[in-house]
Amino acid sequence: MKKIVVILLSTIVLACNTTAEKPNTLIDYIPKDAQVILKINDLEQTKNMLRDNDFYKKNKDLTLFTYFKSLPVLDQINQSKGLLCFSPIGKNDFEYTYISKFDPLIIGKDSLNQRTIETINYSNKIIHKVISGEHIFYATKQDSLLIASSSQILIENAIRQRENKIPVQEDLIKAYEVSDSKNPLAVLANGKELKEIQNSLLPNNSLSALSNFSGWISVDAKLEQNAIYIDGIAIEKDSLSTTIGVFDNTIAQENQIAKITPITANGFISYTYDDFYILKKNLALAQDREIENIPDDLDELFSGVSEIGMIFTENENVVTLTSLVPENTLEQLAGAPSGAYRNIDIFSYNETTTFSGLLKPLIPEFEAKFYFSYENQIVFASSKNGLQTIIANILNKTVLQEQTYYSNTLEKLSDESSVLMVGTAKHIKDYITNNAEESKQKQWTEAKTNGYQIGALQIIKENNFAHIHGVLQKNIAKGSATSVTQTTSTTLENKILNTPTLVQNHRTKGMDIAVQDVDNNLYLISDKGTIFWKKQINGAIMGDVQQIDIYKNGRYQLLFNTENTLYLVDRDGKDVTSYPKKFEKAITQPLSLFDYDKNKRYRILITQGNEITMLDAEGKVVTGFGFKATETNLILPPKHIRIGSKDYILISEENGKLNILDRLGRTRVDVKQNVDFSKNQWQQYQNKFTSTAKDGKLIQVQTDGSVTLVDKELSANSSLVSTNKTLVTFSENKLSIKEKTLELDFGVYTEPQIFYINNKIYVSITDKQSKKVYLYDSNAELFPNFPVYGNSIISLGNIDKDKNLEFVVQGEENSVLIYQIN
Repeated sequence: MKKIVVILLSTIVLACNTTAEKPNTLIDYIPKDAQVILKINDLEQTKNMLRDNDFYKKNKDLTLFTYFKSLPVLDQINQSKGLLCFSPIGKNDFEYTYISKFDPLIIGKDSLNQRTIETINYSNKIIHKVISGEHIFYATKQDSLLIASSSQILIENAIRQRENKIPVQEDLIKAYEVSDSKNPLAVLANGKELKEIQNSLLPNNSLSALSNFSGWISVDAKLEQNAIYIDGIAIEKDSLSTTIGVFDNTIAQENQIAKITPITANGFISYTYDDFYILKKNLALAQDREIENIPDDLDELFSGVSEIGMIFTENENVVTLTSLVPENTLEQLAGAPSGAYRNIDIFSYNETTTFSGLLKPLIPEFEAKFYFSYENQIVFASSKNGLQTIIANILNKTVLQEQTYYSNTLEKLSDESSVLMVGTAKHIKDYITNNAEESKQKQWTEAKTNGYQIGALQIIKENNFAHIHGVLQKNIAKGSATSVTQTTSTTLENKILNTPTLVQNHRTKGMDIAVQDVDNNLYLISDKGTIFWKKQINGAIMGDVQQIDIYKNGRYQLLFNTENTLYLVDRDGKDVTSYPKKFEKAITQPLSLFDYDKNKRYRILITQGNEITMLDAEGKVVTGFGFKATETNLILPPKHIRIGSKDYILISEENGKLNILDRLGRTRVDVKQNVDFSKNQWQQYQNKFTSTAKDGKLIQVQTDGSVTLVDKELSANSSLVSTNKTLVTFSENKLSIKEKTLELDFGVYTEPQIFYINNKIYVSITDKQSKKVYLYDSNAELFPNFPVYGNSIISLGNIDKDKNLEFVVQGEENSVLIYQIN
């Protein structure tokens, strides 16, 4: 019996001592300091996904992509599965380690003898130095696995790591295991080192929010032909010490910020919660202070809020709150009335810095000086202009929520997020360009993102991990949908006196805005709404501000006249030498500017009653112009028209006489009869001089002097404008474009305008009574999303050199609005 017991005990002990060790797997050789790991489940399929992806095909020369193409180990390995790990070596520098099943071809010579293999002995192991053309990597066999690296040090570390049996981090193992083994590619990143990773990729900026973001992150990357998706989780070992730990024990709510985000904004970030007291406790831990030390003044306010957000517009950032009961929230805020914009009340707010103090790190430093309420949204900004931009886009319905590309992108995500970040593809590209290494900025500037409107990243907190979902997809356009968005507004100190006008900016090759207020201040405003300067002048500007290049060096000046003075002002608001020019006798019409041959030999015509003076660009009298005066006063500024190779100067008198002159002021056409002219300026239409009489009849004068009157059933106060092939008239409430007549709502309308830009006709008219701007094409079709808000005629052009046109218009009595036609 004793023998049996001894044998039994010996067998148990022997069995315990001889239990087979678990065979080593790929994960066991991940370098302990690896910060990013590409888990490749199918190398060939991963390469195929890349080749088929539209974004990759457009940008395959980016270093981001060419780096992987140049890795010899990926090109030469025959194994489908592997881990590509990146570890920091020095400051902002990473080396790779590749782990897969052993492939003897990697350390063997190729048939063409283009590779050189050297051997290095280290700790009873052989390291192979493989030289293939310009590329060098190191490789060794560990058990049945291949370890290859761009660094010999990392190979040596891998050997020591297995000899010392250093365990793999638990949260890394979890992240590794939750990745989808059927998906060709997964990306694992150390959430505690995201800031260092970002610093390496984009060294010119550092996002503090990435410090200690989470534990290990695991996302499956799915590359379709027109989209890139990521889906995965972030593991949290010690959630209270991480950024996303702020949302511990809270339940994600619906993100509603897109309802008020302009489509011209760079993007937004949204945070949601169900219990503010829990969020506040988490914020106290994130701020490293006791909750008792955080003021409780706003507890009741934020307890009635489900979403806090920030919208990044081009000019300033605004903070938003989504209220559960807006009436209660407004009562808590108790702001003082500070005017209104488009019938929406604006309030001033005294606790300007409270938000940023309470909500760090979610909301950075921010001055909440003003706010407004719309439905269940409260929007704060440091200026009224910031609020006006949001209000205008809400009322014009040019917000993200209304865009098909936004809904198509977000349909891949949940409606509820703890954190939702959305950025335009352009802004993401610009951010990378500005923060990348200088040597890589040019290629990012040239990166092609056409077709990609926005990218979105979503985080949903749940227990000890967070779901992560992201999408960047191409918008497949259906038809030629157009939208018009207010990009910015500028408020002047006083009421606007004349119409805002676009003028060339020779520095940016774009356009600025010139406008005058009732105190006779002339302003120059940037395409972003910034006031460059204001200049006091001696009266109201007559007609439009025009431009000349007096020095013929590509630098343009502003040319205009008041009742007694001719001004020429440079780009910095300074008077050009020899200007301004004073006139004793009153100027009765806006100046006329001629550049006969488009060679910058300018002629400036000044009208004083029945007298005409022609000046050159320097303001000197042109003695060769012989025409000095008419019998009666001019009712219009002189007009230059070229038909064929001949120039014609048209001068209309009060007595109905039309003088048609050549460049020297001699009669070129003897008009056969006098006509009771209206004040519609002469146009070139069908190679005839065309206008209207006071009774509304269409007048056409031929180059032989014959006059034709045509009854177009226009009223006595009708308006007319044209190109040589397109005639536009407006009579009472009827707008006619190329003989197609539209009946508009009765109102108080400006004269119609016609613009010919990039071989396309645009026709605009504004109802000043209802404050609506209409824009039509040459077929009398109203552009989509018009009319929009405006209170004057418009000035249309390409402000910022992109493919979209913009226009400027008066908004409120003291505001200038810039719209973009997308």
